[in-house]
Amino acid sequence: IDHGFLTGTAGPARVSLEKSGHGQSAYQVHDEDVTASTIDFLNRLGVRKRADQPAEPFNLTVGFMLPHQPFVARLEDYEYYFENIPPPRPPQPFSDDLHPHIKGWREQCGIVEVSEAEVKRSRAAYWALVARMDVMIGQILQALNDNGLADDTLIVYSSDHGEQVGERGLWWKQTFYEDSVRVPLILSWPGGLPQGVHCDRVVSQLDLSATMLDALGCPPLPNSPGRSLLPLLRDPQGTEWEDVAFSEFCLDEAGAGGPFPEYGVIQRMIRKGEWKLNYYHAQPCQLFNLKEDPREIDDRAQDPACSEIVAQLTEEVLDGWDPEWIVERMAAMREDRKILGAWGRNVQP
Repeated sequence: IDHGFLTGTAGPARVSLEKSGHGQSAYQVHDEDVTASTIDFLNRLGVRKRADQPAEPFNLTVGFMLPHQPFVARLEDYEYYFENIPPPRPPQPFSDDLHPHIKGWREQCGIVEVSEAEVKRSRAAYWALVARMDVMIGQILQALNDNGLADDTLIVYSSDHGEQVGERGLWWKQTFYEDSVRVPLILSWPGGLPQGVHCDRVVSQLDLSATMLDALGCPPLPNSPGRSLLPLLRDPQGTEWEDVAFSEFCLDEAGAGGPFPEYGVIQRMIRKGEWKLNYYHAQPCQLFNLKEDPREIDDRAQDPACSEIVAQLTEEVLDGWDPEWIVERMAAMREDRKILGAWGRNVQP
């Protein structure tokens, strides 16, 4: 996607805050096109249905770019949130007391200090983009209903990451704090799932493919760690379920001239029950109790009373995951990229 004047604002860089405000981004145009194409697809299914033609099962994946930086939203949506959105909670002051990776990340991305004007504009635009995406999803759901397809369709709504929008002095994703790593998940299936159920168990996006296969009556994938959510949602009390999820974040930095050349960015997280451990290769880990400390203010990694849980979760997060192997593999892939990059620039495939 060509962002034009907003080039560079889609990544984790200060320019996305500097150029925030009202206007139009290519991502919103993309999502409007996706919405129109989706509604057209559903309308054509509705025509077949009303013509009594044989109904065929369908699978439709609708991928939105919103909400996402660039933090730019159309004026009609932006104005309301600019007047009404609250500021983020006061962040921990920037100092050596921050976790070393978080401190380095803020320095390298230029967000040691962010002006109040940038914060307000960026947060207003982000909420406006959320609201606009909600409108587009509503239009798709309306088309599903209007074409008589809603009663036998499993709808799964989720996202690939969160957004920190200034909380903790952080922006974008790229951390394991809840604002970044926790994502929404809503499932709707009339007749297939009970209504109005809120499930507070720990689940992973790996469980979504297993859930959809189960809904189709297909056998599970033999080597996938994903678990179907259908039994859990239908019988929360009677279903055995391990409350565990993993997340991983690796950047090719070590030796590559990036912002973290000494230790790279080789990180993995485990959430197990009420505990979450963030593992940073060659740096201290973090440990939070999300039941007692949902805002992740109190890092318990150095608490002697938590030494056993740190040891247990560290063992689990490293089980089958070798950071030194990842470093070596990324170095090998870096050499491949030199050739592939030159080929691509010359051939323009």
